[in-house]
Amino acid sequence: MKLQLSPTKKIPGVFCVWQEGGPEVDLTADVRALTFAPGSIEEMYSFHVLDHLFPEEVPKAAANWKKLLKPGGKLYIVVDDFETIARSFVGGDFNVDIFNQKFSHPTQFTRDNLVKVLQDCGFEENNIVLWFADVGELFKREPFDLIISAQA
Repeated sequence: MKLQLSPTKKIPGVFCVWQEGGPEVDLTADVRALTFAPGSIEEMYSFHVLDHLFPEEVPKAAANWKKLLKPGGKLYIVVDDFETIARSFVGGDFNVDIFNQKFSHPTQFTRDNLVKVLQDCGFEENNIVLWFADVGELFKREPFDLIISAQA
């Protein structure tokens, strides 16, 4: 099974789970504590979920997602890249109103702290990949996205 955590279908044919119902949501569930059988998910895609959680919720959610992956299964995480956003803000690319509107989340991520979250929940460093471009034919990388994949 392939699973995406998002309020809209980003990848055609992938089962969509979100906190609230919607026309493209296949299942309404708490994305922080999914109850699928351990080892039952082949691939999981998290689109801007972790940055909307509070810092104390992030490790628990990531550990829950890892537990659900089959051996060799992959987790793709997309969050806002705080370093890129901060540089753009300081450089005058947008003002604080735009920051508050688009990027003000309970948790901010850099490459280092997202990798640490994944390592702390059991992913090995050599199985974590940082994406600087689109993820193959699956989905596009947007300008302020930080994309990391990790293999169980």
